[in-house]
Order: sequence, then C-alpha cells, then structure tokens
Amino acid sequence: MHSHTRSPTSSNHHLHDHDENCAGGERLRVTADGDCEASEQEAEANALMDVVAAFLSYKTFVLNSGIYRRLHHIDELSERHREIVSSLGTIDKIKNAEKLVRENYKFVLGLVHSSSVGEMPNPVDDLEEFKRWYQSFCESRTRAGSAMAKSSHMEKVLSTLKQFVRDWSEEGERERAQTYGPILQALEDEFAHVAPRDRGNIHVLVPGAGLGRLAFDICCRGFSCQGNEFSYFMLLASNFILNKSEVVNQHTIYPFVHQFSNVVSASDQLRAVRVPDVLPSEMPYAETARFSMSAGDFIEIYGAEDQWAQWDAIVTCFFMDTANNVLAYLDAMWNAMKPGAVWINIGPLLWHFDNIEGESSIELTRDEFVALVTKVGFVMEEQQFKKRISATYT
Repeated sequence: MHSHTRSPTSSNHHLHDHDENCAGGERLRVTADGDCEASEQEAEANALMDVVAAFLSYKTFVLNSGIYRRLHHIDELSERHREIVSSLGTIDKIKNAEKLVRENYKFVLGLVHSSSVGEMPNPVDDLEEFKRWYQSFCESRTRAGSAMAKSSHMEKVLSTLKQFVRDWSEEGERERAQTYGPILQALEDEFAHVAPRDRGNIHVLVPGAGLGRLAFDICCRGFSCQGNEFSYFMLLASNFILNKSEVVNQHTIYPFVHQFSNVVSASDQLRAVRVPDVLPSEMPYAETARFSMSAGDFIEIYGAEDQWAQWDAIVTCFFMDTANNVLAYLDAMWNAMKPGAVWINIGPLLWHFDNIEGESSIELTRDEFVALVTKVGFVMEEQQFKKRISATYT
C-alpha cells in the first residue's frame, strides 16, 4: 500500500475540457425497439444497450453454453461410461445447476429493471408481458444487425455476480478486510483528529468504484465520498444494490454455479450467497456525509477544470494498473486533489492492456512507478509504504 501527499507548493497540474458525464443514479429508458433515451451520445447509448442485452441474455447463454452442452457431452459417452458418471451424481449436479441458473435470472432481471423505466415491464408484476416485450427486444436487435450478446460481455455478467460476493456478502468480509481494511485504516489515521460526525466536509474520491462497497464503507466513517465507475455492468449492479435494497440478505444468488472446473465439491459450486450483508439506506452519519456515484471516464471527468482542487483524499484500490497510460491517471489525480491532499493506494501492477492487440500500454516496474509518482510531485510518506500486503482480490 502506498500513501502519498500532494505537495502544497507544487504547481504541476494539467487541465482538460470535457463534457460532463451524467451521474450514476440517472434512470434510463429501455424500450423494446432498442432505443435508450438518456443524456449520452449515441455511441454511449448503444454501449449501454449492449450491456442491457447481455444481462437479459444471461439465462439463455448459461443454459446453452454451460448446462445443455455438458449434458449433451455425457449423452455422447458410451453406455458404460455414462452409467459411471451418473453414479457419481454428476448429472444430478448439472440439473441442479440448471435450476439455480433460473433463480439467478430472477435476480438479474430485477437488477436490469431497477435501472429502467418506460416500456420494459416488471417481470415480477407480469411475467407474460415481460416475455412478449423481451421477444420484441430480441427481434429489434436482430433487425439492427446487433448480436443479442457478445461473448466478452457475457463473461462480465458472470463476473459481476461473483463481485456481489466480495462486496456485499458476509462471505466476502475476509477479502474486504484484506484489501479495503488497510485503506480505511489509513484514512482513519490521516484524519484521526476529526471526529466522524464532523468529517462530512472531508471529500474522498474512489476511482474504479465497482459495486460501491469501498465508497460506502468510507461514508460509514463519516467522510463524504464519491465513487467513479466507467463500466455499465458495475453501474447497473451498484445502482440496484445501493438504491433498491430493502432488507439485509434480501437476495439469494448462486454466483459459482457456472464454474465446473477446479471445484472441490458440488456443494461448493451450488452454494447460495445472500446479499446485501448491510442495508445501504441505513448508513451512519447520513445527515453529514454525502455518498454519490459518478459515471464516466475518470480522466475526462476529474482531469477537467471544474474538478481542480476539489478532493481531500483519493483512494485507489486495484485501479492504477487499469490505465493505458498511468501518467494520464496521475495528471487527473493531481488536478483533482487539493494542495496537501492524501492519496492512498493498494493493488498490484498487472497492467491490464499489456500485450492486448490494438491497445497502447505503458508498463512500469514497482520501482519505476514509485519514482514516477514522486516526479509528478507527490511526496511519499516512506514510513507508511508497505511492500507486501497479503490479499486475494477477485
């Protein structure tokens, strides 16, 4: 983990103009003909509809690629081999997985509907009407020449379900303690002189906020916090859990049901997880601490002139290596931080765009990265620099 302070005397900053992105809480109009009425450009609207289509395709995709395919492979075995596999309970396991995929789909439909208004019917209120709408939705995408769902998008849907475990379940508490714990402690140490009830004027920014749990936990300590997220998968999911949860453990999901390899037992694969483990609407210090999510590109939003010197702290958790050019991240952070503000970072340097065809990427060693940070103008608090933190982050 790194803790850095922006030098109050340095003037190395960069300003960039941008169009303001809409807030993460903005509701979207999803219609059967595939239109999306929102304050985004057409390309953004199309990208959003691709994500909606991926979520809606969850059941069909998993049943065809994950369940029926495996049953077909077993059917093709010789009779003797098929009897042996059946005696192991493997066929029963796959059929049980099919039932749980259908249960997951109910959760996914609620997630999509929570961020949608307009013509999309609520499946809970009228399932038949929803089926008719969904058929029309699929036909409209076919007419437009759009695939119902890209395979890469479907992988993100499955990943999103697993991320609910890390961020919003009791099972994820240990993993959160390993990663979010050091960050929260560093914030507490930095602002220990301010009582939690008086921290509302201390503004903390969390880029790459994902499903919003770290930003929420920061608010629970009295700070005003804004999470920023680029992925529509994360934005739709975080809106659902943050704004639509009514009771603790309201939803039961089966996030590991898609994993058939490297599994110890069927019970591991089929186990249930309940979310959320806390109720976001019951956040302490809600009268003084403000919690918000912003949607859009981190560099465009926080590198802009209107974000100059707005933030008392920036927290990055497994975020810095998501950059094509980490210097652009640092420039945006420098722009957004007040003089004397603190940056708290935890995470590896597994540069996401390394060796990705068509993507530029600047890969730095840890020592190069630390040297770069100081060249930009940050002052590293050496006594708080920890070379190794044991963490499993999914």
